[in-house]
Amino acid sequence: MTQVTNSGFQTLVNRQPAPGQAGDFYGVNPRAVVLSANVPAGASGAGGAAAQGALVAPPGGLIVGNFAWADLTTGVVSQSYNPNGQLGILHRDEQAVITTFLGVSTYILNAGFEATLFSQADLWALFAAGATPGQNVYADPRTGAPVAGGASAPNVASVTGSVGASFTGVIATNVLTASAVTGYLSPGDIINGTSVVNAVLGAQLTGTPGGAGTYTLVHADQTSEAMTSTSTVLDVTAVGSGVLGVGDKLTGPSGSPLITAQISSTETDSHLGGKGLYQLSGSPISFASGTITVAAIATPWKVKSKAGNGEVAKISTWGK
Repeated sequence: MTQVTNSGFQTLVNRQPAPGQAGDFYGVNPRAVVLSANVPAGASGAGGAAAQGALVAPPGGLIVGNFAWADLTTGVVSQSYNPNGQLGILHRDEQAVITTFLGVSTYILNAGFEATLFSQADLWALFAAGATPGQNVYADPRTGAPVAGGASAPNVASVTGSVGASFTGVIATNVLTASAVTGYLSPGDIINGTSVVNAVLGAQLTGTPGGAGTYTLVHADQTSEAMTSTSTVLDVTAVGSGVLGVGDKLTGPSGSPLITAQISSTETDSHLGGKGLYQLSGSPISFASGTITVAAIATPWKVKSKAGNGEVAKISTWGK
């Protein structure tokens, strides 16, 4: 392997060359690509290429050598998990343009560029935590990075959080006064109690954000009673490992919802992926505070050679 600095001058030559780089082919077994998108006539898609049916990189680009999911309706390829997308891996074909000032290399396929994903092939893949021959290959749902593991999908993040809340509520003149709140209340939550059925929570008027206080709620007056809410907002109060991101499939809450956006952060530095509020896909649910994990996504690839931390290994869809 040759190492260079940002100046472009070679500074090191290893005795043995690197076996390959992430996204390179290594074998001659049959290869198959994810077919181009079926973009409806007149659709704008993600740009000119998408409008012609090609698959294209999204804003921010794609990481070469990582897995990605192709939306065959829009033509957009994403490295955030798309349950309706077709999985493939982005082959290294020197198709990117270096846009960083004085940059000498890049692994980012530029936004709007045509992307070719391989659904079957022998490739080199980079494993941050290493890999052993025979292991299954999984994809990180946030970045598409390859992750090696056993029969069960490895977790890439673990947090403590809740969805929905339980509290004592009083309703007067379309205002809900909530006290003894466990969990987090969010506008749009569905409120239920002995006398309240599927009432939609409005904006918070006063009190602790998401906690005890007053909220708009169009409903007949009710005296104090126990109430609960179901929600599509996850309140993360602690992070055990990893970070959260768009596309994460959550294990713990019913329905295994996906994170579709980070609403806000409660970290002092507004840290993305840490403590805070996240928008979830699907119908409103309830999940008492507990451990929520993010599992990697299964792929049809197997590890074929050993790799240490941060090294490349051979992976293939052929053989066992």
